[in-house]
Amino acid sequence: MWALLATASALLSKGRETDMNQKQPGKTDTYYGSSAFYVPDRHKTQHKSPPRTHRHRKGCLTVVLVLILAIGSLMWYRSQAAARGDVTPPMLNTPFSIQHPIASIRARDAEQATWNAISAQDPVAMEQELTLEDTFFLRATTRAREWQVLLLPTPQQLAPPLIGALVVTSPFGMRVHPITGEKTEHHGVDLVAAAGTPVMAAARGVVVWRGNKLGYGNCVVVRHGTHLSTIYGHLTRIDVRTGQLVGRGQVLGVSGSTGFSTGPHLHFEVRRDGTPVNPLSLLAPSVSVRSSDQCYTSGGALWNQYRDRYI
Repeated sequence: MWALLATASALLSKGRETDMNQKQPGKTDTYYGSSAFYVPDRHKTQHKSPPRTHRHRKGCLTVVLVLILAIGSLMWYRSQAAARGDVTPPMLNTPFSIQHPIASIRARDAEQATWNAISAQDPVAMEQELTLEDTFFLRATTRAREWQVLLLPTPQQLAPPLIGALVVTSPFGMRVHPITGEKTEHHGVDLVAAAGTPVMAAARGVVVWRGNKLGYGNCVVVRHGTHLSTIYGHLTRIDVRTGQLVGRGQVLGVSGSTGFSTGPHLHFEVRRDGTPVNPLSLLAPSVSVRSSDQCYTSGGALWNQYRDRYI
C-alpha cells in the first residue's frame, strides 16, 4: 500500500514538471521545475501593455490636444479683437456683492432701467449715470488688482496724451455740461483731437480697466503706482488689454466721440488716490497748452479767472 502511494506521488510530481516545461500558447518564456523559475526569451524586447492602458493613454492625449486647441483659439480671438480695438457693450457700474446679493441685483436692475431714460436724453438720468461712473472709477483707481501696480513708482510729471500742442475745449472744475445743460463738476479736461488721433499713455503704468461706459464711452484706466491714475475717455478704438504694462508715450487707442459727447475729442482725467486733480498742473512746463474759443463758452467765468495758472 505504501509502495503504491509512493509511486502515485512520483507520477504526479513528474506530470507537474512536464506541464511546466511545456510552452504555453503565445508565450516564449521557458519554465524549469515546480518552483516556477523561468528564463525570458532574449529576442523578446518588452511586454505589450494591456489594451485598457492604451485606451487610457489615447484618451488623455485627446483631452490635452483639445485643451491646447481651445486655449490657442481663445488667444487668437483675443489678439484679433485687440487688434481691431473691439470693446464690450456698456458695462454696469454697480458691482455684484456676494455679501448682499439681493440688494446688489436690485441696484443693478435699477441702473439698467435708467438706460432707457438715458437713450431718451433725460438730463436727470444722465447725471445719475455720471455719478455712478464716478464711483466706479474711484474703485478702479484705488483698488490694485494687478500686482505690478505696487512695484511702480508714482511719477511727478506727466507727458501729454496727444502729439503737439494741447488745446483745451472744456477745463477742469465747474462747467456747464454740453449735453445736460446743468452746471456740474468736470473731473478732467477735454482736448481737441480729430477722430482717429493716437492717444498715448502719460506715464509708465498698468492698464487696470478697459471697456465701455455710457458717459465716458470707450475708455482706458491706467495706474501709475499706488497713488496716481489716468483715464482716457471717448475713444473710438482701444489697443491695449487689461493687465498690460504700458510705457510712457505708448499708444492706448485712438480718439473718437463715444459716450456722452458732442464731437470727436479726448477726455483726459487724472486721479490721485481716487480724487480727481487738474491734469494740466502735472504736465511738464515745456508742454504747450492753450485754450480754444469754445472753452470760454463751456467753462464760463471760472476758467477765465484761473486759466493763466495752467497755461
